[in-house]
Amino acid sequence: MIHIKKGITTEGKEVWVVFNDSESKLYFHRIEQIWLKELTKKYIFYRAANLEFSSICGNLKAIKSFGLFLSSFFPELININQINERILTDYYIYLKQEKYKASHRTRHLIQLKVFLDVGNSQGWFDISHEFLRDWIGVTHKDIKVTPRFIPDDVLSQLNQHLVTLPEPVQRMVLIIQECGLRVSELIGLNFDCLQQDSKGGWFLRFIRWKMKKEDIIPISHELAGVIKAQQDFIRNSLGGEYIYLFCASSRYFKNQDLVEFSPLPKLILAQIFNQYLNWLAKKFDIRDSSLKNWHFQSHQFRHSVGTKMINNNVPHHIIQRYLGHTSPTMTSVYAHIMDSTLKKQIDTYHKVVNITGEVLKSNFPELDNNTDLQWMKKQVLGEVLAHGYCALPAHIDCFKGNACLQCGDFRTTKEFLDKHKEHRERTHQALEVAANNNWKRQLQVNEKVMSNLNNIINELEKDL
Repeated sequence: MIHIKKGITTEGKEVWVVFNDSESKLYFHRIEQIWLKELTKKYIFYRAANLEFSSICGNLKAIKSFGLFLSSFFPELININQINERILTDYYIYLKQEKYKASHRTRHLIQLKVFLDVGNSQGWFDISHEFLRDWIGVTHKDIKVTPRFIPDDVLSQLNQHLVTLPEPVQRMVLIIQECGLRVSELIGLNFDCLQQDSKGGWFLRFIRWKMKKEDIIPISHELAGVIKAQQDFIRNSLGGEYIYLFCASSRYFKNQDLVEFSPLPKLILAQIFNQYLNWLAKKFDIRDSSLKNWHFQSHQFRHSVGTKMINNNVPHHIIQRYLGHTSPTMTSVYAHIMDSTLKKQIDTYHKVVNITGEVLKSNFPELDNNTDLQWMKKQVLGEVLAHGYCALPAHIDCFKGNACLQCGDFRTTKEFLDKHKEHRERTHQALEVAANNNWKRQLQVNEKVMSNLNNIINELEKDL
């Protein structure tokens, strides 16, 4: 819920202070018509109960644009009921002549239509505007929807110079680059967003603000390390009271130069995140293959993730689930039936054991018991060893070589039972050779491996 408090700036302008996790402001002084300004305030207050702050700003911007048009071409209007089809038609022509992008025109027309819909339904005025629907449809036809993905050569340049950004911003880039989150989902990540299942797999829990629901997706071990580093940064900088993973800074840029990141206990703004990216693009002259200067937008990362998943033959329904699309049309063809056979296999392989045969329990059992999430982790990440899983975070170097069956971070399930039996048979043969030749070191190593294999196999076979 957004809370609004009215105030006056030092210049004498009325401002609405909006409290929604962070303090933001709405200004109405650019709407010259008093009658339109009062209706706009009433409308914004009405819509604030169900919209995010960014959406409210978009609605206000559209009405300001309409008010500017009225001031220029119909200054004689004294109330909203004088608005008719001719005026609205002229506004549509005005938007086209201003050479706005088709998406911009559509957005303004839709938001104006919603404003008029609400006003009519609430009895604030009575204006016929059904014809706007047809114009919105025509404008939509002008839009050619193509993924705005970031080319690999541009991503390579970005990552090459990523260290020049403040560390928290670097981590934001790494998260959005792997997960394809909407920027609202990224900046709104909770401090405790990281979870792990008993196999050592990592998951990101977050809010999809657009759908107003919580979601969980699998992430790589490397990214889990990045998030842990950011948790340490927040803990050391802001203590234990700050509930979000990322924060704002008191200083960003000075004379187009990046300055020190000074943490503040408030959310970082989406436009500031984009500003960091484009500061880097300008500083290092990042260009695409056609030598055109690249301009970063946070949503491009989302399109890049979706495009790469398509190119890597990830099933469309997995992409829809991973990106949180509400409609299959957003990810093209939708497969109604997931691979039920493999899902059932995953369901039967929930018991996870380590090298001693100890059954491991997760701090988040809902992750292990959710076949959809385990299926998605397998499809998206596929992080398995030949005989099981590694619970060692990938950002920590492994010095054990190919010695997983002697490592405390090794995890395995019934899925690998046959492989363990084959390995036990090979180990038995190796022990016979070592005993016949009195190879003490080989005996010592293989006896430990054999013991662990027996523990693993005995535990996994208990329920068969």
